[in-house]
Amino acid sequence: MPSFLIILAGGESRRFQQDGLERVDKCLFPVNGEPMIMRIIKQATVFDDIIIAGGVNSSKYVNMGLRVIGDSERFSGVLAGVDSASSLNGVLVFSPCDTPNVTTDVFKVLLSNGPLSVFVLPNGLVESHLFRIDSSLLRTVINEAAAHGRSRLSDLFRLSNVVNFLSPLSHGIKLTSFLNVNRRIDLMGFNLRGPIVFTNDVVIRWSDPPLLRLLRGEGDAEALLWDEARVYVSKGILSLAAHALRDLERRGVGYGAVANAILNLIGAEK
Repeated sequence: MPSFLIILAGGESRRFQQDGLERVDKCLFPVNGEPMIMRIIKQATVFDDIIIAGGVNSSKYVNMGLRVIGDSERFSGVLAGVDSASSLNGVLVFSPCDTPNVTTDVFKVLLSNGPLSVFVLPNGLVESHLFRIDSSLLRTVINEAAAHGRSRLSDLFRLSNVVNFLSPLSHGIKLTSFLNVNRRIDLMGFNLRGPIVFTNDVVIRWSDPPLLRLLRGEGDAEALLWDEARVYVSKGILSLAAHALRDLERRGVGYGAVANAILNLIGAEK
C-alpha cells in the first residue's frame, strides 16, 4: 500500500501568539532558521507522498507548492483534517506541524507497526497527534465517532480493537524528538513531567472496545469505562485513562477530578 504523511497544520495557533505582535502561523515559525513544517517535511523521505491538512491556513501552503487537503465538515478542530485524509487509500501517518525535532526514525517505527500505532512518552502521555493508521481502519473508527458526536482525537484509539502503544525508549528514539511547541517558551527545550510509568511497547486488544459498547448502548457506562481506565492505568497509558474517567464525570464529580489530576501531573494540554 502507498504511504502518506499528513501534516496537521490547520490550527489558529492561539497559544503561540504574543500580545502586541502581529499574528503568526506557528507552522511557519522558524526554528534554527527553518520553518517548523519544513523541518518535518525534510524528515519525510520514507513516504510516497506528503499532504498538508491546512484548514484555515490552506492557501499559504498551496502558494508554497505543497499538496493540501481541506477540512471535513463533519468535525471541527484537528479531527476535521484527519477525517478528510480518511478518503485516501493506504498507510497514513499523521504528524502535527509543531514537532520540529521529529526524525525519520520516528516515522519508520510508526510505519512498521500497523494497523494502528502511537507513541507514549515515559510519563504515560499518549502523543495522540503523531500516529499511524491504515486508511480502512480510520474510516471505520472515525465514522463511529461522527455517528455518536464524538470529537476527541483520542477516541480513534479508544474505538479500535487493537492498538500498538510504542515506547520511544524501546526503539532508541530520543525524547527530544517529541518536543511539542504550543507556546513560544516551549522552544526553550523538552520537559518531561510526572512519573516514569511507560518504558516498553504494549499492545492492547479489545474484542469489543468499551467506549464502542457504551456508544452503542451495550452495558453500564460506569462498569465499562472504569474497566477501560483500569486497563490503561495498569499499562502506564495515563492520558487515555484520564479521558475514560472524564467520560464518567456525569456519574460522579470525583471521576473528573481524578482525570484532571492525572493530566496535570503529566503536563497534558490536549
